Amino acid sequence: MLFIQTRKIFSIIVLATLACGSIWPIGPIDFDGDPAVSIYRDYDDGLFGRSLYRGVIFSVKLDSFGRYRTLPVGHLDGLTAYLVSSRRGNDIAAGSSEGLDISGQAPRYNLSPSTRDPEKWLYQYNMDGIKIVFSLEAAPEDLYNEIQLTYFGKESLIEEVSELYRDGYILRIHEAENLYRPQIAKIDYEDILVAAALIGDIFQPLWGIHDGNGLGSEWK
Repeated sequence: MLFIQTRKIFSIIVLATLACGSIWPIGPIDFDGDPAVSIYRDYDDGLFGRSLYRGVIFSVKLDSFGRYRTLPVGHLDGLTAYLVSSRRGNDIAAGSSEGLDISGQAPRYNLSPSTRDPEKWLYQYNMDGIKIVFSLEAAPEDLYNEIQLTYFGKESLIEEVSELYRDGYILRIHEAENLYRPQIAKIDYEDILVAAALIGDIFQPLWGIHDGNGLGSEWK
């Protein structure tokens, strides 16, 4: 019975390998008109979740999240290459994003919403059966090295993608829903990527990072 139900919720789609050379948004996939979140299943967790070939898509219907548990990521590194623009990051820190709340903070107090540093807080998205805890961070140097390797020989793309990351934030997931293997009470990296895709900007500029859903965004 679990297998039958799982087939109704998940979809793994094999794609033809695409030629690298341009920034091509793919966007969320719908199941018969139902909104869904998608990631590239052939990811490399050593590359911040980037897929080298974009060959397999793993998708989950949004209305299925209510049946799963939210758990801490445990020993896994929750850092991803999913991008949140500076505009959205500032809105999140100001508490002006739907379904998003500040659930903790670093040692900075008495800050008004307009002066909050987006990198100094933990955030919780809790709406429509989806509960995720995450933080926003500046992209590390290793990610810029990955951009250089990804677009080797294409200087304009390297600069364009790097600038988007310099101006925005990347997502670190602290708690996610255990949807990939719900029978095991722990988080897989697939769960981390799905959580990041839910929160991340709809357009993800880095090749190998599936476009996100932009939850909590008024312009999603």
